[in-house]
Amino acid sequence: MTKNIYGIITIAALVSLIHCAYSAAQHRFYLRLTEQPFVTLPTDVIVQTLLSLAALIYGAAYIAGSFQYIKKDQHHDRTCDEALNCPSFITFEHRAKAMSPGFYVLNNLRQERNSRTISTGAASSTEGVESKTSPFSENLPKPDFSQLPGARIPKSAAQKTRVLEISQAQADEAFKNCLELVRTRDVDSYMSILMMPKKVQPELIALHAFNVELAMVRDKVDARKGDTTGMYRLQFWRDAISSIYAQSNLPVPRQPVAISLCAFAPNARHQLLQKLVETRQSTIGDRPFTTTKALTDYGRYTTGSLLTLQLEALARHLKIEALPHLDHVCADLGAAFGVANLIRSTLPLLSRGVVLLPSDLMSLHGVTADSIYNKKKPQETKALIKDLVKVADSYLSSARGKTRTVPTALRPALSGVAASTDHILRVLKKKDFDVYSPHLQRRNPLILWRLLARKLTGTF
Repeated sequence: MTKNIYGIITIAALVSLIHCAYSAAQHRFYLRLTEQPFVTLPTDVIVQTLLSLAALIYGAAYIAGSFQYIKKDQHHDRTCDEALNCPSFITFEHRAKAMSPGFYVLNNLRQERNSRTISTGAASSTEGVESKTSPFSENLPKPDFSQLPGARIPKSAAQKTRVLEISQAQADEAFKNCLELVRTRDVDSYMSILMMPKKVQPELIALHAFNVELAMVRDKVDARKGDTTGMYRLQFWRDAISSIYAQSNLPVPRQPVAISLCAFAPNARHQLLQKLVETRQSTIGDRPFTTTKALTDYGRYTTGSLLTLQLEALARHLKIEALPHLDHVCADLGAAFGVANLIRSTLPLLSRGVVLLPSDLMSLHGVTADSIYNKKKPQETKALIKDLVKVADSYLSSARGKTRTVPTALRPALSGVAASTDHILRVLKKKDFDVYSPHLQRRNPLILWRLLARKLTGTF
């Protein structure tokens, strides 16, 4: 009955506190309506609040019950040595017993005794064996420490090749990210990959996602403001390639593209991947190409390297021996695409105030970056673009002149880049070499049909 009284006091005090809060809010609202300054709360509200708080504390203290007595320490009369002694820990039944030289002999003898029938004769024979074989004999076999639970392999026996443990779920998630990256950022390459055998598509997706990841570095940095994060990002990928292909002891990053390369492209030539990164790294400063040869070399080492990796992946899948001269075909096709793609990207780069056209041709035609940006010399600019189109056309013709040297089954790996280059050059010729034409930025709507036709005809 007494506890119920304290409960009523507690509830009443809590309701009273809520009423105090409501009264304070009403007082402030009244002051705002009458435009009077707030100085303090009314005295009755303050007194009611203090009394309610005291009543709440009083009632809650009795509702909680009486305090518990502190229990007496059971070990107060023990010494420190006795308190710290742990008899249960003193046992020889642990894995270190396997390190004893006599463990294996005694264990075998124990198993033999258990397997035999318990008899007097069996017991005597067992004693005879025990007397003949001493657990401290010098001819006992050496213990195998690698069989201990939790034992590590010695450094001398460690494997030289590094293996990254990737679960199936991690590989699937990384592949989905790479697939979405290629599908949204490089549609033409995505279409060309669809023409490949399904078993080789994951490796191609990983390689193209790596290329897209490198190409996106330029879009994320602004060299005009002295942004050097692009160099660090590309250096990250150089270190990542070294660690993925066991060229360094650095940890492999848990990044979707890196995981995809580990899982789906373990046999790719890391030299070409490194060359791809190094070439991007050398042009990260948004400086114009000094010569036309520098531009074509850029295409050789970027798109050409990617095409070579793609050809090798397809050749491994089809069990076709990769021929050395195919590198030259990929290099010529990469140079053609590099020139054509630079022309197409001139207009988007101009919006950022960047001009990457070769300096030697700009000087030859009397064109400067300012005149191109402000469209001051349209005829000279068209002549410059016309010369670049001729360069791209010559490299494209050179690559197609070696079509017969490329196995028919490997030609679809080259058709995507060839079709994209064809489309850019065709639009430029149709628009009278106008680099400012918005038609250059439009994709070829018939790219998939062209790729299918070239696959059926065995061309690229």
